[in-house]
Amino acid sequence: AALGRFFATARARAARAAATPPTPPKAKRVPHKVLFGAVDGENRGTNPMRPPIERDDDLFWLRDDDRKDPEILRHLEDENAHTEAHLAHLKPLTKRIYDEIVRSVQESDDDLSFPWGERFEYFVRTLKGKAYPIVCRRRRGGEEREREREEVVLDVNEVAKTLKYCSLGAFKVNDAHDVLAYSVDANGYETYEIRFKDLNTGEHLPDVIRGAAGGVSWGHADGEVYYSTQDESHRSNKVWRHAMGTAQSEDDCVFVEDDELFSVGFGRTSDGSHMLIESESQETSETRVVDLRSKPAGEATLMQPRRLGHRYYPDRRGDRWFVLTNRDGRINFDLACAPLNAPGEEHWRAVGTHPGAGDAFEWREGRTLETVRAFRDFLVLEGREDGFSAMWVLRLLPDDKIHQGEDGTSTDARGEDGTSIDASSAPGPVAAIASWTKTEWPSENCCVYAAVASASLPCVSANQNFDASRLFVAYQSLTTPKTVYAYDVASGAREVVMTMPVRGYDQNKYVTTRVEVSVRDGTRVPVSIAYRKDLRKKNGPMLLGGYGSYGVSNDPSFAREDVPLMDRGVVIAIAHVRGGGEMGRYWYEKEGKYLKKKNTFHDFVDVAEHLVTTGWTSAATLGITGRSAGGLLVGAALNMRPELFRCAVAAVPFVDVMVSMCDSSIPLTTGEWEEWGNPNEEKYHAYMESYSPMENIRRGKKPEVLVTSGLFDPRVAYWEGAKYAARMRDAATNGAFGDGDCEGEGEGGEAPSRILLKTDMDAGHFSATDRYKRFKERAYEHAFVLDSLGLSGAKPAWAKR
Repeated sequence: AALGRFFATARARAARAAATPPTPPKAKRVPHKVLFGAVDGENRGTNPMRPPIERDDDLFWLRDDDRKDPEILRHLEDENAHTEAHLAHLKPLTKRIYDEIVRSVQESDDDLSFPWGERFEYFVRTLKGKAYPIVCRRRRGGEEREREREEVVLDVNEVAKTLKYCSLGAFKVNDAHDVLAYSVDANGYETYEIRFKDLNTGEHLPDVIRGAAGGVSWGHADGEVYYSTQDESHRSNKVWRHAMGTAQSEDDCVFVEDDELFSVGFGRTSDGSHMLIESESQETSETRVVDLRSKPAGEATLMQPRRLGHRYYPDRRGDRWFVLTNRDGRINFDLACAPLNAPGEEHWRAVGTHPGAGDAFEWREGRTLETVRAFRDFLVLEGREDGFSAMWVLRLLPDDKIHQGEDGTSTDARGEDGTSIDASSAPGPVAAIASWTKTEWPSENCCVYAAVASASLPCVSANQNFDASRLFVAYQSLTTPKTVYAYDVASGAREVVMTMPVRGYDQNKYVTTRVEVSVRDGTRVPVSIAYRKDLRKKNGPMLLGGYGSYGVSNDPSFAREDVPLMDRGVVIAIAHVRGGGEMGRYWYEKEGKYLKKKNTFHDFVDVAEHLVTTGWTSAATLGITGRSAGGLLVGAALNMRPELFRCAVAAVPFVDVMVSMCDSSIPLTTGEWEEWGNPNEEKYHAYMESYSPMENIRRGKKPEVLVTSGLFDPRVAYWEGAKYAARMRDAATNGAFGDGDCEGEGEGGEAPSRILLKTDMDAGHFSATDRYKRFKERAYEHAFVLDSLGLSGAKPAWAKR
């Protein structure tokens, strides 16, 4: 009898525990003074406030730069356990979504084959059950037996075998194609180890470069490589040259960038003749050139001195530099060229089209040029036109038919028959273009770009050969899986060479459209929308995303992970708000940064309100999502109009704007002062404080929020998400399940709000690198959204009373 009473009591306790929402961890409060303005011994910008302003941040203790503090790690683990307990009832739904995503994947597959060098074509293979790609190659030409023989260049699964996280930052074979250089980030902090593999023997060479920033390029005659390293604030500041077979300690430092607003990058010109070393801030760039043809390689010579606000990006073809530049107020960039031996800006001339070739390729205000890539016979320009992703192919005249004077003027450009077509000696356009084409695609509302080797190997271009006659171009939209075309440059003809397989997906069931919303100041903001035709409902569920920073365009691209949402009636939408680059550089530089940053958040809120008032969705069925700076957008929107949204996913969210941006010891902070402004300066302090999510959380009803972070994230530190979740819970008057005395109900008896934090203890800013783990993460987030929108069909035990 006693034993029976014992088990009955135990069952009763278990039932009561199951009927009680889990209690969230309570982050302790420890007063900590944060100073905004001048601080002795610290870089606080050019005009810091004196005396500084003091603020108390009682959650500052959650910051640990080493990611080793036992108390903090325990708190993050407790938060993870709390989140798991809250979403335990969604495990079946999460698994169903995950299974749907995986079923749509052709798990064993070969991606696009592309020529690289004269002897080989490379391709990326994935195998069922393997988390990482396998890079392979086969012979080009020759006997069929040779063509069919495949070699494994690098099996990333083997690289990752002992790692919890594995990201490749670079993958470069030398010109002889007998040595591979690749870099590995083993924890997500974006500090890499560069390794070298002998492709003849399959063995790794003894050369290892540690503490690199990730990029690597081969230099002269395959005997040297270039790489960069970072300073204490994680800023890439030095470029080095390593001689193969020597110790890293013997490497030559080629360039040092001392200005903390600037970071350095590097890469070879498309023809492989020069190394370009670029210093760039958010607003200004400067390029140095190393001639790789000389033995030994020459010194880094300055192409054009930096000038505040001037950005330029060169590439070489023949005896000319082709340069994208925003000089002369051409904010969306123009194309210029200069003689190889006179690269300075005083020699830059517009690139003209020879007579008889049709319309000139002239600067146009609605056209944004973002990248230039030179090939032997043509240039490829990627960018945007009238708000849509675009690409142009410019067919060039042979070098011997373009003659240019020492002052950069066009003196003698000759046509196909050898007759002079421009004998002007006055400064003017250099007639280098034989003809040009803007490539056309099935839909304007798409994402079009020069193809890469694979989504799992984005650091490798599929257009490797300088003397190519055709171009691999990728096209996709919200409802069209990635399709790669081979574009014949001479004829303009194109053919499909690869379509990303999405098993079970019938594109005809889905539709995509684009609407424009007039926001509060009259600006029209584009919105891309996709949904399944037979499941869309008036005032139905929607997941609205956005980004809106750094001039980055959030183009409508296909995501197989979103198909399970559309298959459950959820409309997918992207608000192309100011601060991004969708409508050109003006959309960003003049309308979406510094003291205009709040346009980004107002646009998003106004778009959401329009979608509600026009019946696309309702406040009860609208979820929002954003990542990184998109998480800042989500946090600001939740503060401005919490009643407008049912739930939010804030992924690695930049929400502690003021505290992060005042401290130059935090990775990447100083360079960001040219994006947001510097809160240490009076000019920006009050304005930034007025929108920073952490400073504007007010007591009141909150939507449901899932915050995700990566422990080793150097871009948005894990402690931002941890602090944000704690402050949001404190402010929620509709509870935060298990908080205080709400007993499962908020004020007025309404449903409590879940404010949940999930920190990946083995990743950084870009989440999981294992493709299966990445699919699980997306399934987890989608299950949370569906549950919050009332579409999960499941309830936690405490809600079943």
